[in-house]
Amino acid sequence: MSQLVLIVDDDAALRSSLAEQLELHEGFAAFQAEDGKHALELVKEHHFEVILLDVGLPDADGRDLCRLMRR
Repeated sequence: MSQLVLIVDDDAALRSSLAEQLELHEGFAAFQAEDGKHALELVKEHHFEVILLDVGLPDADGRDLCRLMRR
């Protein structure tokens, strides 16, 4: 079973590159979100083992978003 990883960053190239690198290794499935809203939607649908979260998102502060996700 794959470990689910969520990558939240507004830089599409960085986000895509990180996802690609993770998926080269068996056992990881990377999901991507470009903003806080999309990230929250994904967190409600899936249980992620790891979330890589940018602090400076266009619609949210990553630290505040992290607090919301942990609830």
